Order: sequence, then C-alpha cells, then structure tokens
Amino acid sequence: MKKLITTALSMVLIGTSFAAEKEKVVKSDIDKVTVFLQGAQITRESKIYIDKGVTKVIVEGITQGFNPNSIQVKGKGDFIIMDVSSQLHYPEPEPAPDPTELPDKIVKEIHLLKDSISDIYWDIQEVNNKIKVYESEKNLLTTSGVIKGQASNDSILALKDAMNYLRDKMIEINGLLLKAQIKQSKLTLAQNRMNKRLVTLQNYNQNIQNNYVPKSTAPVQQIVVTVSAEEHTSGYLDISYMVNNAGWSPAYDLRADDISSPVKLTYKANVYQSTGIDWDNVDVTLSTINPNRSNVKPTLAPWYIRYYQPVQTPTYSGRAYPQSTKKDAYEMSAAPTTEEADLALDDSYYKSQMKEAEHMANYTQMSESMTMVEFELKLKQSIPSDGQNHMMAVKSENIESSFEHFIVPKMDNDAFLVAHMTGWEELNLLPAVANIYYDGTYVGQTRINPSVMSDTLDLALGRDRGIYVTRKKVSDEEKVKALSSEKTKTVTYEIAIKNYKSSEINLTIEDQIPVSNIEDIKVTMGENSGAEYNEDLGYLKWKRDIKSKETQKFKFTYTLKFDKDKELALN
Repeated sequence: MKKLITTALSMVLIGTSFAAEKEKVVKSDIDKVTVFLQGAQITRESKIYIDKGVTKVIVEGITQGFNPNSIQVKGKGDFIIMDVSSQLHYPEPEPAPDPTELPDKIVKEIHLLKDSISDIYWDIQEVNNKIKVYESEKNLLTTSGVIKGQASNDSILALKDAMNYLRDKMIEINGLLLKAQIKQSKLTLAQNRMNKRLVTLQNYNQNIQNNYVPKSTAPVQQIVVTVSAEEHTSGYLDISYMVNNAGWSPAYDLRADDISSPVKLTYKANVYQSTGIDWDNVDVTLSTINPNRSNVKPTLAPWYIRYYQPVQTPTYSGRAYPQSTKKDAYEMSAAPTTEEADLALDDSYYKSQMKEAEHMANYTQMSESMTMVEFELKLKQSIPSDGQNHMMAVKSENIESSFEHFIVPKMDNDAFLVAHMTGWEELNLLPAVANIYYDGTYVGQTRINPSVMSDTLDLALGRDRGIYVTRKKVSDEEKVKALSSEKTKTVTYEIAIKNYKSSEINLTIEDQIPVSNIEDIKVTMGENSGAEYNEDLGYLKWKRDIKSKETQKFKFTYTLKFDKDKELALN
C-alpha cells in the first residue's frame, strides 16, 4: 500500500513538472559567421527572459537547410541548459478577410467620423452666417447717405466725423471678416479630409481584398533550447550551426611599382552565400579548412601480390543468361562508400591565440593552427543571400623581391621583366589566380599554386620598352675541301643591347646554336663572348649588368661539318 501511495505521488509530481513547463518564442540576430572554403558556421544571439522552473525557449529566424547535428548552444545567465533540439513549425493559414462584414473597430470609427462631419458642418454654417453679416455691414456703411453727403446738415465738421467713423468701423469689420474666412478655410479643409477618410473606411473591405497577400504557410525552422532556472532571470543564448550553401575562394593582386620596391600582394576573398537570409553588418571570419571533407584517417590494408591470370568471360547472344547464373553476377558492384565525419567544429579552433597580421589598414587578424588558418575581418560585412561573389580585401603583404630582365632575341626583340619573390611560403597562400600590375598598369594573370612552387616565386611583369635589342647575322661562310666529301659552314651572330632606362639593369640573354643527333653532322662552338654554354641542348646564356645609356654587344660563332652532297635544314 505504501508503495502504491509513493508511486501515485511521484506520478503527480512528474505531471505537475510537465504542466509547469512553459514555452517562449524569441527572435535571434546573426552575430558572426565563419565562412569555410565550402560551407559556413553561423552564430546567432538571442536575449531571453525566463521564469522560475523549466522553460522551452524556441528560437526563430534559423536558416533553412542547416545541419541539425552541428548545433552548438552556449548561454550567459543564471540558468541551466538541459536539452537542445530542432523542429519544423508549420504556421496556421491566416483567414482571408470577409468581404461582407466590416471589422468592429472600422464600424466604430465610421460612426465617430460621421458625428464629427455633422458637427463640423454646423460650425461651417455658423461661420458662413457671420461672414454674411460682416459683408452686409460693409455694404451698409459704403451706401449710407451720411457717407455720401446726402444729409441736410452737411458741413465740413460733419463730413470729418463721418469719415473717421467709417474708417474705424471698416477696420473692425474687415478684421472680423478675415478671422471668419480663415476659420471657414480650416473647417472646410478638415471637412474634406473627414469625407475622404469616410470613403476609405466605407471601402475598407474592397481595399483589403485587392491588397490582401496571404501569410506564408511554409515551414519555419526552429531550434528548441530547454532551460531551467531557480528564479525569474534574464540572459543570452549563443546558437551556432553549419550550412552548406555558402563558401569563399581566394584571389590575389600582385603589384610592383618599380624595380627598387618590393612586390605588394593583396589577399582577396570571393564570398558567396544563398542561405535565404542576408548577413547584415556581421563579423566575418574566413577559414581555410573544408569541413565537408572526411576527417577519418586512411588505413592501409595488406597488398598481396599474385600472378596475372586472364579472366575468360563467356559470351552470350541476345539477353539470355545461364539458368544457374543470375544477371547480377555479370555486373560490377558499387564501390563501398567512405564514412563521412561530423561537420561540427571543435571549440578549440576558436580558443587558439590570435596574432596580428601585417596589413595596410590593420583590418584583418590571422590565426594559424595545425590544421587551418583563419582570417578575422575587423570591419563588419554585409553579404546578401544572392549566390553571387562579393569581393573583400583580406590583407596585404610586401614580399621581398629581386628583379631581372630576360631577353631571347631569336624569338622576341623585347625585354621581359621578371620578379623573383622570396618568403611567400610564410603567407599561407591557397591555389588561386592572381592579377598582375606593374607601374599602375594591368599586365595579365598568373596562377599561384603553393604545392608545386620552390622557395622563390618567379613573376613575369610584362615587356619593358626601355631596352633596345638587335640580333643580326654577321657572317655565313661555306667551304669545301679538295678531295673531301665534307662541307664546312661557319655562322656568326651579333646581339646588341642598349639600356635607355634611367637606372642600371640586371640582364639575362638567351640564345642557341643547332644540336646534331646525326653522326655525319658535327657542330662546333666557336667564340661566344663568355656565355654559359650547354653542349647537350645548344643553349647560350649571358648574365650582365648594363648601366643606364650603356650599349653592350655579344657575338657567338658556330661551325657545321656535313656531307657536301646534302642540304641542311636550318631556320
């Protein structure tokens, strides 16, 4: 019996606790967004007021299509977070307005308005009567026989008295008349407004029907946070979750003002999002990780080697298969799927120590961990949900660079300026296209791929018209020895370089002589003005410093020995 009483009492207490559980719907605003290469983590903030006991806080404004497994909730205040879940809320359809029945408040307003119109009508009549009286008095004064001098006792003194009386009286009447006309104008204007408002109210249903837009009944995503408090209190909830339809991609600008300045690299980001909710004036952090990739460490399986044995596949005509073999045995089975990791991010990523990045405006802060780099934009950003790329500057860096001019006069008479940049590997660059600018002019594009680059990044900055180049053939002699089957051909070229620039240049010149892979054709290198000569490839290279307005010349000669009865194919 005692157990039954205890059980009943427990059930009553449980039922009471459930009955005491309250629900409160709160709005939320996006506070900050961490954008990954694919996907984004959105953090929302809500201020809550909760009563004593257990309360279900229903947070609205959540992005559609978010990942429910990625929800993280933090709170500030004197309460306990007991449970977190998500749900879809289906709004009840709003009833359309009845075209035959006016709302009570509209009916009441119409009655009051009609009373007011009636009152103002009689006020206007009263003013109109006063105006008629004042106008009659004016008319009587101006047509009086005394004023016109028709009295029998006319005299100068009587005329002066009459004129004084007329003046005073006309001033008095005109003043009263003016006040009455002003009041008449105001009352008439108020009457017109009331009549217009009355017509609008009487046509209320028709206007509502014409402009009625039914309330959306699409499901609304909500996050439910169950909290418990010992007393009535207030606090804040920070809710974060992952979405897939957002991301960013890097882009770069490389600028060189002159050959005495470092190359300036501007790190930019193309950010996009189509979450259905605009990000308005929020803190944005860009992360270089991709949370959609699997985080499961690969494991090697034993690799067994065996002899190759060709498989004999039986051939069947038509669609027939052996009775003892099913069709599925002849089809390739699907490859096993790889387990995908949880998209939720560990909070430790956001607790790492931040360091200041070198930036021309100090608007970006970069942090680096073992697995990722984050760029925290100091200025708040607004990114609409339009799926379009929105460009924003991340940071700028000066890269130590040395400059060199390259000339291949056999192919092109223009000199090409190349910057050799060092220290770029410390900038945490991602593969992306870079726009190149030299001396304020757009030169073209290149692609930065840190995974295949060396310690030095060579950047072509375009043609330099300040260097004049000529290449000409100085001599071309052929000789045939008596009683010999060989012919000798000696060719000499001269390259002339003049520096028209105002500063000294570091110049590399490249040329070539032919290379033979036929036994009876022999090539011999002659004078080459101190060039570096690669015998296997026939390449010549000169490295020179040429002062401003200076001209330097380079000669090279090569000799060919070949069968005199055959022609050489030279270009």
